[in-house]
Amino acid sequence: MNKNTENIKLIVCDIDNTLIPSGSMALSKRNREALQKAIMKGLKVMINTGRHYTFLQPSLFHDLPMEMIGTINGACLTDRNGRVLEKHPMTKENMEAITNICIAEGIGLGFKFEDCIVTYANHQKFMDGYVQKDAPWEKTVIDDTAKRTHHLAHGYPLGTFIIGDETVIEPFVNTIPGIQFAWSFRDGFDVFLKDVTKKTSVDAALKEYGLTWENVISFGDAGNDTPFIAPAAIGVAMGNAKDDVKESCDLVAPDCADDGVAKVLEELKII
Repeated sequence: MNKNTENIKLIVCDIDNTLIPSGSMALSKRNREALQKAIMKGLKVMINTGRHYTFLQPSLFHDLPMEMIGTINGACLTDRNGRVLEKHPMTKENMEAITNICIAEGIGLGFKFEDCIVTYANHQKFMDGYVQKDAPWEKTVIDDTAKRTHHLAHGYPLGTFIIGDETVIEPFVNTIPGIQFAWSFRDGFDVFLKDVTKKTSVDAALKEYGLTWENVISFGDAGNDTPFIAPAAIGVAMGNAKDDVKESCDLVAPDCADDGVAKVLEELKII
């Protein structure tokens, strides 16, 4: 690896299958120590995830003194205490269109509002597909499938996750203007605004820090990570990433399960 790292000031990382493998709840010892070393050197570390703030692994807050967190695929930037710094809500028309499809087609629907995740259709189906049993956030999801009024007090949702048969969902993928459906796992789709991506939350953080993309090294593994991998001074795809993500990066790291983030930071002598 032969990359100029002198200007790197901010490390931006996706969580799932980038920093933490599926099925695990915490950073590995090597990744944890690598990021802590970077922070001790004066670098900033930013988590940038599709997850809602309330679904972040609790260990991240113990392990990393991070100041800002990008959540909901770029639609929300919070501080480490969950205070919203910037948000990009859907429209009423977006929300209603998604809700009507999910009710009619028996799809589990969880809206990611500013404060928490709330189901508006087929609560149990959503829970069975989205929430790991006995996970710390299992009881944080609100069932509002009867009234569907959470938005009246908390504003329109910032993102969505739906659970249902892929053959049922796929015909609706391009039917709602301005809305992107992104396959996440079998029968699970992230649904979010097309013009809001994980780059959006990093842009906001860079403004807060007084930095530019020339100061960023980014790590990710999925298609929704490409928008913040491509513009970074050093964009890194994990070894377990899909081919289209690898095509947008500067470097390919070892797999997440093999501590790829730590190994790249070490080999580039960032730490």
